[in-house]
Amino acid sequence: MPRSIFKLLILTVLFFGLSFELTGCIPYIIGRGYSRYPYPPSRQPPKYYPPRQISHNVEVGIASWYGPGFQGRPTASGQIYNMYDLTAASRTLPLDSYAYVTDLGNHRSIEVYVNDRGPYYGDRIMDLSYAAARALKMLGPGTALVRVQYLGPKPIVGNIVNSYNVKYAPPMLGYTLQFAAYTKKTLALNKVKQMRKVVPGVHVITKTIRGTFYYKVVFGKFKNLKDAYNFAKIITKYGYDVYIAKIE
Repeated sequence: MPRSIFKLLILTVLFFGLSFELTGCIPYIIGRGYSRYPYPPSRQPPKYYPPRQISHNVEVGIASWYGPGFQGRPTASGQIYNMYDLTAASRTLPLDSYAYVTDLGNHRSIEVYVNDRGPYYGDRIMDLSYAAARALKMLGPGTALVRVQYLGPKPIVGNIVNSYNVKYAPPMLGYTLQFAAYTKKTLALNKVKQMRKVVPGVHVITKTIRGTFYYKVVFGKFKNLKDAYNFAKIITKYGYDVYIAKIE
C-alpha cells in the first residue's frame, strides 16, 4: 500500500478521534463507475399488492434489481428513486420500512429501505436498487435467491416524550464506514484481513435479529456525515466500495 494513503488515513483517525463500538446502517453508498451499467430487467404495468405481515417476518425467494431506467422517477412512496441509495421495492412489506436482504448464494447481507412497490415479473419478491444489488454482488447475474428479514417501520424523527412527559431530541451518535456484512463469520474475517491492508483498525461487529447473526465489517466513528464522506472518498479511490452507516 502506498505510504501516502496510509499516512493520510492515520492522520485522519487521529484528527477525528475515531472509536470502534459501532453498528447500524442508512441507505447511502459511494463508489465508482456506476453510469456504465445498463438496466437489465423489464417491468409490466403497475399492480397493487396490499402490504401484509409475512410469516415470522422472513421471506425467501428471487430478487432482481432496477437502475438507470428508473433514475429520478417517483417511487410508490412519493420519494424520487436514486439508484445509488440502499433501497428496495416490495410487493408485501410496508412502505417506509427497513429490511435485511441476504444473498443465500454468497451470504452477503445489506440493510435496505423499502420505498417502492414491485417487482412485477413472475414470482420475484423484491427489486433492489443498483447500490443494494452491487453490495450483494448480484449485478452480473441480475437475480439471486435471497432471504428478506423485516426489521420494522422507519423511526419517527423529532422530539420524543418520555415517561415523565419531558420532550427531548434523541442523541446523534454519528456515523461509521461499513465495507460489507455477512451471515457467515468466516467471510467477515476474510474481509477484515483484506481491508486491514488499506485501513488499519477495520473490525467485525455483530448484530442479532430474531436469532440471525449479521457480521458487519466496519471502521471508525464520525461526528457528522461530511466527515464520513470525506474519509470514504479516500478509500474509494483505491477501488473499494464504502457504505456510510449510522450508529444506532
